[in-house]
Amino acid sequence: MPAALEGERAGAGRTVEQITLITGDTVGLDAKGRVTKVTRGAGRGGVPLSIQHFAGHTYVIPADVSRLLADGRLDRRLFDVTGLAAADYDDAHRRNVPLIVSYEKGGAQQSARRAVRSADADVRRQLPVIRGESMTASKPGAGRVFKALTDPLAGPADDLTTAPGVDRIWLDARRNLRTDSGRTTTAADTPAVKATSAPQGTPDPKGGPVQIGAPVAWKAGYDGKGVDVAVLDTGIDATHPDVKGRIAAAKDFSGSGSTDDKVGHGTHVASTIAGSGARSGGKHVGVAPGARLLVGKVFDAGYGEDSGILAGMQWAVQQKAKIVNMSLGSTDFTGDDPIEQAVNDLSKSSGTLFAIAAGNEGPTDGTVGSPGSAEQALTVAAVDRDDKPAGFSSRGPTAESALKPDLSAPGVGIVAAKAAHGSDGDPAGPGYVSMSGTSMATPATAGAAAILAQQHRDWTGQRIKSALLASAKPLSGQSAYTVGAGRVDLGRAINQTVSAAPASVDLGTQQWPHADDRPVSRTLTYRNSGDRPVTLDLALADQVDPRGKAAPAAEVFTVSPARLTIPAGGTAEATVTADTHADGLADGAWSAAVTATGGGQTVRSAVGVVREVESYDLTLKATGRDGKPASGTDLAIAGLNSGRMYRPYDSGDKDGDGRVTVRLPKGRYLLDTRIESTTGGRDELSWLVTPGLVMNRDQTLTLDARTARPVHVTAPDTRAKLRAAQTVIAARGADPAYDYAGSVDTDSDRFYLAQAGPAAPAAGFIAQYGGIWQRDAKDPQYNLVVTRKGTMFTGLKRSVPARGLSKVVTATGSVAASTRATPNASWSVPGWDILGRVVSALDGAARKAPYSSGVQYVSTADGLRWNLGMALGSAARPDLGALYGTDRRYQPGRTYQQTYNTGVFGPGGDGDWGGKYLGGDYSICVPMFSDGPGHTGFPGAGEAAYRTRFTAGGTTLVDKKLDICEILQATGLKNSPTARYRLSIDASRPAATYRVGTRMSAVWDFTLRPVPSTEIGTMPLSAVRFTPKLSLDSTTKAGTRITVPVTVSGAAAARGALRSLTVKVSYDGGRTWKNTPVRTTANGKRSVTLAQPRTPGSVSFKATATDTRGNTVNQAMINAYRTVR
Repeated sequence: MPAALEGERAGAGRTVEQITLITGDTVGLDAKGRVTKVTRGAGRGGVPLSIQHFAGHTYVIPADVSRLLADGRLDRRLFDVTGLAAADYDDAHRRNVPLIVSYEKGGAQQSARRAVRSADADVRRQLPVIRGESMTASKPGAGRVFKALTDPLAGPADDLTTAPGVDRIWLDARRNLRTDSGRTTTAADTPAVKATSAPQGTPDPKGGPVQIGAPVAWKAGYDGKGVDVAVLDTGIDATHPDVKGRIAAAKDFSGSGSTDDKVGHGTHVASTIAGSGARSGGKHVGVAPGARLLVGKVFDAGYGEDSGILAGMQWAVQQKAKIVNMSLGSTDFTGDDPIEQAVNDLSKSSGTLFAIAAGNEGPTDGTVGSPGSAEQALTVAAVDRDDKPAGFSSRGPTAESALKPDLSAPGVGIVAAKAAHGSDGDPAGPGYVSMSGTSMATPATAGAAAILAQQHRDWTGQRIKSALLASAKPLSGQSAYTVGAGRVDLGRAINQTVSAAPASVDLGTQQWPHADDRPVSRTLTYRNSGDRPVTLDLALADQVDPRGKAAPAAEVFTVSPARLTIPAGGTAEATVTADTHADGLADGAWSAAVTATGGGQTVRSAVGVVREVESYDLTLKATGRDGKPASGTDLAIAGLNSGRMYRPYDSGDKDGDGRVTVRLPKGRYLLDTRIESTTGGRDELSWLVTPGLVMNRDQTLTLDARTARPVHVTAPDTRAKLRAAQTVIAARGADPAYDYAGSVDTDSDRFYLAQAGPAAPAAGFIAQYGGIWQRDAKDPQYNLVVTRKGTMFTGLKRSVPARGLSKVVTATGSVAASTRATPNASWSVPGWDILGRVVSALDGAARKAPYSSGVQYVSTADGLRWNLGMALGSAARPDLGALYGTDRRYQPGRTYQQTYNTGVFGPGGDGDWGGKYLGGDYSICVPMFSDGPGHTGFPGAGEAAYRTRFTAGGTTLVDKKLDICEILQATGLKNSPTARYRLSIDASRPAATYRVGTRMSAVWDFTLRPVPSTEIGTMPLSAVRFTPKLSLDSTTKAGTRITVPVTVSGAAAARGALRSLTVKVSYDGGRTWKNTPVRTTANGKRSVTLAQPRTPGSVSFKATATDTRGNTVNQAMINAYRTVR
């Protein structure tokens, strides 16, 4: 699903996903990924929860994990609810929290392992490569596992750390493929290897092997024979003629129970490395057709988990693989994740070379992914058939400003074997598909490495890497941060006797200002493996500035000496220097190539240096309310000009003195600081916000929690108690994508606020404190918000007057026995949409339904809009569901009426429900149990059964049974004005529990308007709503005539858009139906009149609506309401 469509999933404001965190706390998300509800886990009622949203990701962080995050002991991705939802780690898709735990050396780790098991963690794999293991914690038991992993003797929350013996706790995250306890395969599955000495037939002259010079190696007798290459991917089609007989071993690490490739990616990659080309008569041969394949299936459906990938890496090394191909990755962050760590450690300990795809996030700079960012990896970019960089190929530098990628290879339109059960790729003749991506460039490079490994049996992986880079074909005018040293050239590699180390010369980062920059140098060591001395002339070539333009060769870089001689079997050294002090040089990443030419060969070394943009030091000193250094400070610095987040206290305060220094580019920043401390045995939280920091000089900022002041707000009824509260902030960035929002959800009397440092313009920052005050469930509920612009509250003392409030009288029905209704409220501010990411619904007091006299008062100042909803449950069924309204502005002094949970229930709802599409991708969420007054309703998990089918042009894209209204995502045909689509949903809830609204069905037939490929379209879905006047138990008197208002929502609701509307009624539960005329008044209001039978029973409706474009909906609502005497 494209990221753009992911962010526009249908619906808003209603909880459709729930995510259980490792702490046991749960987070509700609406269909746009916004936090709607946060519920503490068992025994965690007093723990404050923080929400932070920036650059497309929302983090929900309990206060007691701040120290663990700051110490680098706990993976912050465990609290990234945006990422967890995107990976389908929500509670509907996954019943456990997947973890990777590494242990410290020594005996304490054994007791830690025992403690984890006693807490009911399910240990899945041993991972000695990181001295750890993967495990899952059931969602109900996540809190127990978290307690076992953290120190039970920690005492105050800000001292919480890992338990003795536990080193780090990671999310067992998902990785993606890089295209635009397992089962070992037996001998019966895999025939014996019979490697050939050279491919038969004529290779495709436009294919990747010819482009990189593989035929030269074959002619010389090198085809990878005797070399084992591991492919960690989606498995393999072992029956394909191109790989049949070439698989030495295969093992499943994906949990699928088979190594068969049901995607097609792995087979394509494997045959690019070692395919015989037999199916094509030798045309589509691999680079190293004599190599043997070790197949580790670490992906089953286009993604794989870190633990399976780690296990596959271990297995590959144990199987003596010389090269490991990993056409996979994810976003790179600063620091090493477990796979990057394993790449570096295994490379050094085993001599294995890991060839890893750079990623497909180009052409933006700084997009090289992980684990391709690992220092020891051979990181591969993609070029096309003309040796031009592929637009999709990720560019460097890495997140830590390192020089990557290392090398390039063909990755556009690569034809290789098609898996029998795979669907990836475009057809390219019988048995073959074409694919593009750094996924395709990587196996070409792995095959080249296999040929060098055959030629030089004693070489380590890093020696092979150096040789490939040294012999690369120059790509004139291209930055090394785009293509590395150049494009793989096997013809040169097998004949070259001189290589250089390091493989790439990374000269680091030169800090701004540059007038006083001193030259920075590194030694380049040349090795001559030949039996004769070689004299080399050294020079610089292809110097490229940060704008991608060619620059004079000696403008930044120099190399000396100009000539050197390397004895046979010996080494010689040169010095590469970068001098970035000259005026007029552009800031950013500079690169060049050092060329050493002589003896009929040219050795090429990529060289790079980053000339820092205008930046300054920000020194921070954090102090707790107890006066002690706050080394566990949770600090987020949001770059409002750049969209980049900085967390300097994460592993930054090594001395524990609360002081850190962070380097920041010139620009505007917001600092969000949460400091925990303990006074008198009670935990305290201080929130300090710096909304208007401008970095235009070196600065020092003191973050002293003692400057924060308490919060005390009272309602007009001074006896009303604060039941729930939330403090929120938001700041505008230079681009809406750089807006920041944060919140703290706590009603503690030990919560303090302060402005720390410069203010922002009033239009650029907003702070709000909101909450619910109420005496008892039957007393009025006050939903109040206090707003400040430009600065943060430094403490808050306010008595809110009744003047200026609006009154809302609520009636709540009951359609299930012993229903209790909990009113909830959330707010929004026009022009501050980003606040919707962090404002969650606050709950009032639960009350037995039905009732007709609920009263709520709401603040109306500052343009506030309120969404008032109702959560429903009972002692036996605590989550019957929830009903939501729309964001609404209430006028001061006025009284409004709201009714919840009465029939007729049916599909549709207010707001942005329905479906979206982008190209051939679709996202759908249709609420089927919205109540009569026009709210949007969602049953609780397990309270309803769904069957959803979606077809495009007769092709079924979705056919799923669900127990909630899930966001369905599908990829299928590219939309066109003539394609016909059908969406059908059947939904039911048990008649034994629910008196009305037990069965719903709807079928939509429609076409889609063609929109530009980058524009998100809305599916033309409509719904028919019936709103009879009913009692709060959804009944009316039998034997009476009743007029039922009928409305149309969705696409057909626009003026003049409805072509036809028909209605049928049933009085026997849908067994027989009767046509009922629809009457339309002069002002467009529609209704049907029913003569209800004298015998009590139920009333059901069918409706068919067609709009003027021919889109239709056919829906049925069985047992819509009941008639009584």
